[in-house]
Amino acid sequence: MKSKFYTSQVIATANRIDVTKLPWVLYIDKKSLPTFGGIYFVGSDQEPTAYIGQAGCFKTRFISGHHRKNAFEQLVDEYGQKCVKVRYWQAPLMPKCELVPFLCQLESYLIENSKTRYNHTANSLPKTPFASRQRTYYHPIYVQLNKLGEYYVPKSLDGTAGFYFSLQKIHMAENAIKYHSPTFIISSGTWQNALYEYKNNLDPKWKQYSTLYFLEARFRARWIKDVGQGGIEDYVLCGDQATFHRIFLNEEAGFKEFSIKYLRTGLTNCSKSDFCETLLRLTN
Repeated sequence: MKSKFYTSQVIATANRIDVTKLPWVLYIDKKSLPTFGGIYFVGSDQEPTAYIGQAGCFKTRFISGHHRKNAFEQLVDEYGQKCVKVRYWQAPLMPKCELVPFLCQLESYLIENSKTRYNHTANSLPKTPFASRQRTYYHPIYVQLNKLGEYYVPKSLDGTAGFYFSLQKIHMAENAIKYHSPTFIISSGTWQNALYEYKNNLDPKWKQYSTLYFLEARFRARWIKDVGQGGIEDYVLCGDQATFHRIFLNEEAGFKEFSIKYLRTGLTNCSKSDFCETLLRLTN
C-alpha cells in the first residue's frame, strides 16, 4: 500500500476514535442503524473490534445482506443477542471524490492497528471458534464466581450442581444448555473467609495472597430452574455430571490474567481463554 494513503489526517482521525464510546445499536436491531455512512465496528464489549468495515449507508450495508453474516451470527451465539453491537463513527462532510478514498484508508489503518477476528479471513465464513494449538475443547465454556462468606457451594450426592444467575444473563445460560457446556464454579475470598468456609484445612503460605481462589465444582449445563423468590437472581443454571473440588488456583500458570479478564460475579463466557484447558485438566 502506498504511503500517501496513511496521511497525517488518517492517522490523527484513527487516534481520535474511541470505539468503546461510539454510538451503537444491537446487531439484532440492525434495522435501526442510521442512514449516514462512515466506519463501523461489530463486536461485544469484551471484543469491540471483532470486525471493522466502512459503508456509505450503515443501514443499507447490513440490511442488504452482509458478506460476514455468518461471522456476526457466531458472535451472537457466543456472547448473546443483547451483547453484540454495531458501533459506528460518522464520516465528516467532504466531497465524495475525497471521502471515498479517505474512508478506505481509514478503514485499512484501523484494521492494521486493531485486534480483529474476522477482517483477515479468506471468505465470509468465520474462523474456527476459540482456536488454539493447545485446545482439546472448542465449544463454549462458562465460569461463575462465588463469593466466600456470601454463598456456599452445596455438594450434591446425585451428581448435579447449579448456581443462581440474573435474568440479564439468560442468553448465556441458554447457550450453555444448547452446547451442554462445561461450567465451572470458582470461589474467592480473603484468608478469613476461606478459613471460615474450610475450617482449618488451609496452607499457611496462602496468607500471602489478598484474595484466594478455589475451583469448587464442574458440571455439564443441562437445564434452567425458576425459583421465583422475588429477587434479582431468580434463576438457577443446573447440570449433571458434577464433580466437586477445592483446588487452589492462585499459583496456576496463567490464572492471574484469566481472573482479571473473566472472573466477575455472574455467569461469564470464558471460552477464548487458554486457561480453560487448565480448568478442564484439573477437573478430569
